[in-house]
Amino acid sequence: MSYELVIVESPTKARIINKFLGKNYKVESSMGHVRDLPPRKLGIDIKNNFEPTYELLKGKKKVVSKIKKLVKDSSKIYIAMDEDREGEAIGWHMLHALGVSDSDKKVDRIAFHEITEEAIREALQTPRRISMDLVNAQQARRILDRIVGFKVSPLLHKKIAKKLSAGRVQSIGLMLIVDREKEVKKFNPVKYYTIEGSINTESKNVEAKLWGASGKKYKKLEINSADGAKKIIKECLDTPAKIKKIEKKNKKVSPKPPFITSTLQRSAFNRLRFNPAKTMSVAQQLYEGLELSDKNSSGLITYMRTDSFQIAKSAIKASRKYIKENFEDSYLPSSANYYKANKSAQEAHECIRPTDILKLPSDLKGEINQDQYKLYSLIWNKFIASQMTPLKEEKITVKISCKKYEYRAKGRRLLFDGYTKVWEKKYEENIIPELEEGLEFKWDKLLDIEHETKPPPRYTQATLVKELEKNGIGRPSTYASIIRTLFKRKYVSSKKGALVPSEIAEVVVDALKEHFPNIMDKKFTAYMEDKLDEVAKGKKEWKVMLSEFYEKFKKNYDQAVKNMEKLTIKTGKKCPDCGQELVIKWSKFGKFMACSGFPDCKKTFDIDKDNKIIKEKKTDYKCPKCSSEMIIKKGRYGKFLACSAYPKCKNVITLDKEGEIVKIPLGWEKCPDCGKNTLIKKGYRGLFLACSGYPKCKFTMNYEKAQKR
Repeated sequence: MSYELVIVESPTKARIINKFLGKNYKVESSMGHVRDLPPRKLGIDIKNNFEPTYELLKGKKKVVSKIKKLVKDSSKIYIAMDEDREGEAIGWHMLHALGVSDSDKKVDRIAFHEITEEAIREALQTPRRISMDLVNAQQARRILDRIVGFKVSPLLHKKIAKKLSAGRVQSIGLMLIVDREKEVKKFNPVKYYTIEGSINTESKNVEAKLWGASGKKYKKLEINSADGAKKIIKECLDTPAKIKKIEKKNKKVSPKPPFITSTLQRSAFNRLRFNPAKTMSVAQQLYEGLELSDKNSSGLITYMRTDSFQIAKSAIKASRKYIKENFEDSYLPSSANYYKANKSAQEAHECIRPTDILKLPSDLKGEINQDQYKLYSLIWNKFIASQMTPLKEEKITVKISCKKYEYRAKGRRLLFDGYTKVWEKKYEENIIPELEEGLEFKWDKLLDIEHETKPPPRYTQATLVKELEKNGIGRPSTYASIIRTLFKRKYVSSKKGALVPSEIAEVVVDALKEHFPNIMDKKFTAYMEDKLDEVAKGKKEWKVMLSEFYEKFKKNYDQAVKNMEKLTIKTGKKCPDCGQELVIKWSKFGKFMACSGFPDCKKTFDIDKDNKIIKEKKTDYKCPKCSSEMIIKKGRYGKFLACSAYPKCKNVITLDKEGEIVKIPLGWEKCPDCGKNTLIKKGYRGLFLACSGYPKCKFTMNYEKAQKR
C-alpha cells in the first residue's frame, strides 16, 4: 500500500502529527540532526572554497536505514522540520543521507508555526521546495563557528591551559561578563546626600524630597558633604515653606508585546528562576505536544525560537472573544493591539503564544508537569494581557518652595488595572491628601540621608540575554547555548543569581582581545550576524561571506601563533627540589605554582587567590608503598591523601566527605577479572572500585554496590 511519508526531527512531534493525518501517511522522526562536520577534525577544505565534509552522526545509521526503507514505498516525501535555518538544514542533510535529491519532484518541504491539526493540514496544502538560502545560512554559521573553535581553542590549550575553548559568539558573551566584573572590582563608591522632609496634614504625612535650587534640578552627586546638606536644612527650617503648584496628570501604561524568545527567557528567569536552557527545553515540550487525558493532543504553544511579534488573525480574534466573554467591556480595546518588531528581527515566525486560547492554564493543572504548567501559564497570561487595555493611573506632583529651594512630593493613584488583571505587576499607590496651592507651613521634619554610589550590577542570565539581543549578537536559537557553554567550560559560576567569571576566564578574554580584535568586537560580531541574515534572504553568496571573514581572521591567527606568549607568571621563588624558578600556570581547574623545569621536575603547589602557597597539611599516615609521609591534597572531586614523595611515588588514598580513609570492602581486594589489586577512586558520580591494571583491565564497580555484595 502506497503512503505519503512525513519526516520531522522529533519523535514527540511525529507521534502527535501521526494522530492528525491517519492511515494514508507515515510520520517518522530523524531524531534531530543526522549529519554534521566530523567531531575531531576541521572538516572544511578552506583552500577549496570552504568545501565542508559531512559525515553521519554516531548512532544515526539505524535511523537513516529505517527511513530509507520507508522512502522506497512512499509516493511522496514531506520534509517537515522546524521553519528556521536549523530545521531547513536538518531536512537537507536528511535527504542527502537518504540519497534523495532535494530537487526530486517526489520531495516537498512543508512548514508550520504550531502543531495543531489545522496548521498541519494547511501546510500540506501549501508545500514548497527546500530553501537553499536558509540551508547555506546555516552552513555558513556552522563553518564560521568551526573555524574559530578549531583554530583558536588549540592555541589557548597550548599558550594558557588545556581544555579551554573559544567561540565566535560564546567569547563575546564571556567578554561582556568579564568586562562588567572589572568595572565592579575597579569601582570606588562616592558618598552623596539627599534631603527628605514631611508635611503633617490632618489626614496623613506627605513626604517630600529636595528637587533643586533656583529653578535648576540638583545632579545626583551635587550635594556631596554632610555639612552642605545640613546648611540647606538649617536655611529651610528657619523659613516657612509654601505649596507653589499642584500638578495632576492621568497616564496610561500600555501592555508589553507577547513573548519572543529573548523576552520569554528573561521573564522565565526573573519570575520562575528558570535558566535559558531550561526555559527552551520546557518550551520545546509545550510546542511539540503533550498527551492529554481527553486524547485531544496537540502542541500547546507556537514555535518558541522567534524574534517576531506577528500574531495570526485567528489568534487575535480568539483572544478578543475570550476577553469579551470573561471580563468587563473596559478590558477590551476597541481594536486589536499590534506590536512592531526590532529592526534586526527576521520576522520568520509568529510570537510565542498559546495555540488554543481556550486551553486555560487551570484546565491543564495536573495534566502536565509543574515546569510545563508554570511556563504555559506565563505564556498564556502574557498573550492575553497583550490584547487588553492599558493600566490607568493618576500622577500627582506637589511643588514646594522654601527660599531658593524647591521640594517635590510625588503620589500616584490607580484608576484602572487594565492588563495587570491578568499579567501581575507590582503596583504601590501613594495617595496624597487634598492640598491647596499657596498653603504655607513649617516642616514637620527635614533629614539629610547619606547614600553611596553602587557599582554596575553583574549580569544575570536574563540581563545577559537582553545585552546580547541589544547588541545584535547571536540569534534567538543561540542565547541558551551560549550561556550553557560558559557554565560547561567553568568560565562562569552563579553567585546569588549573578554571573561571576573565573580567573581563567579573565585571562582568556584578555588574550583574545589582544590577538583576535575582530572576534572580540561587538560591532563586528553583529555585522557578521547581519551578513548571515543576508545569506538567508538570498542577498549574499555564502562562500563569498566566508572568504571575507577568513581573510581578516587568518591575519590575526598567524600573528597570534607567532606572538602569543605562553602564559606563565614568574614568582622569583626557587623550586625546593631542583632550584629552578617557580612560575604560576593555569589549568582548567584554576591556577597553581609549578617548577619551570617541567617535565624534568614536576613539583607543584596549590596557591590561594593572592598567589600564596597553600601549605600542605601533613598527617600521621605513612604511605603503604614507600613509607613516606602522606599529605592532604584537594583535587577535582574533593580531598585525598597523596604521598609526599611524589613524583617518585604516585600513591594516593581516597577520603570520604568527613576526611576518613575509605577502605576496600571485604572480598573486593582483588580484581575479579584479572586478579590484580583494586583501588578506591572518586569520580563525578561518587566512589567506585577500579582495577590497578588499568588500562589493560577496565574493571570498575560502584562502591556502594560492592559494599552490599
